[in-house]
Amino acid sequence: GLLLTAALAAGVWSGNEQRNLGEDEYEASDLAFSMGLSTLESMYNVSLHSPLGDTNCDPTRSEPCSAIVILAGLLGGKSEDTNCPYDGLKPSQCNFMCGVMTNIMYHAKLLNEQGIPGHQVDLVVMHDESIPDDALTFIRSQGARTLKLDDSVKRLACRGFIESEQTLGKKLSADVCEMSPFSGKMFGNHEVVFVQIFKLAALTLLEYDSVTHVDVDQFIEEPTHLAEELSYFHSNPKLSLLANGGKKAPINAGHWVAKPGLELVRVWIEDLHAGYSESQGYQNAGLITPKMHERIEGGWSDANRHGSSSWKFVGANRDQGLMFHMFVVKCADVGSCDGVDTSYTFNSVEHFGGSKKPWRVGVCQDKNIDKDSKVRLNSIFDKIIGPPTGEAFVDSYCTPVLKQNRAECAKYAE
Repeated sequence: GLLLTAALAAGVWSGNEQRNLGEDEYEASDLAFSMGLSTLESMYNVSLHSPLGDTNCDPTRSEPCSAIVILAGLLGGKSEDTNCPYDGLKPSQCNFMCGVMTNIMYHAKLLNEQGIPGHQVDLVVMHDESIPDDALTFIRSQGARTLKLDDSVKRLACRGFIESEQTLGKKLSADVCEMSPFSGKMFGNHEVVFVQIFKLAALTLLEYDSVTHVDVDQFIEEPTHLAEELSYFHSNPKLSLLANGGKKAPINAGHWVAKPGLELVRVWIEDLHAGYSESQGYQNAGLITPKMHERIEGGWSDANRHGSSSWKFVGANRDQGLMFHMFVVKCADVGSCDGVDTSYTFNSVEHFGGSKKPWRVGVCQDKNIDKDSKVRLNSIFDKIIGPPTGEAFVDSYCTPVLKQNRAECAKYAE
């Protein structure tokens, strides 16, 4: 609407600029941002929430204010568990819930005890409606903030898939999109799509100069390395996204640093509304052209160098496709962001991808996992197993699983 356009034209949406405003101007820009979000909510019938919990950032200090952002959504799937002590969770969700809690407690402790040198940093846990309320209360008690991600955004994306006649959409109906719970029973393997689209909700956190996304199976091991990443990002004001490229997708959506902004939020919501197709991408962007390749500093993924021009890369219909369209295709068209850098070498996170999750029951008994991975797993347990927390699920379920896995993985210690 006119308000949204005027607010963008006024230039109040840059995190760095906003933090340099006077107190009255800061409040005015914050109000304008809220009203801009309200416009999007009304236009697309979605709810966009604000984070709960206290911030560690002081606007009177000169250090930039950043957020480490973790997305928590409980996915189904196969599990070695036969029961779950957490009321309301299926056995297949129980172990994943343990992973969520383990990751959050690890990073909350890291920030509370060490911090990130030269930066003010919050831990923000973005969560969909699958995370129980008592878990969220515990998470906030650890010093983290929580940001609710409303199912109305999932329903918007569901309708978009139908409109674009994407393969996923052909299995859906309007009634399913409006009424059904977003569970594996209803959506099968596509359930993950409706969780991973929420990674881009980090861009709604406009009170921060930057947001650093970390997947649930990633751990920041060395705070000084993250400080270097943030300093590099903030010292390059034309950068809107710092991320890795890869062989399977042009942008990897696991660990990245970005500058929040209302225009990016608008493009995200519009993308979900318009839907996706393998041939045309989001919003009928068209074939991936050499011009699009050139918009990424640091090169392109090997997969696309070999001539593929369709949107069939890994994660194209969810997080990685959204990031590519928003930051590479759309941003250059509307001038809402200035640059994407995939050339930077990230050193801050340890990643336990695929079936190598530290909380997976019997992970080191799996003969399909190589010895080097088991050695890496052995090195992380002392960092993620802590004293009793007073939280029943963590103490009675998660910690015993982690301790058992540590005992098994210790056989592979270097």
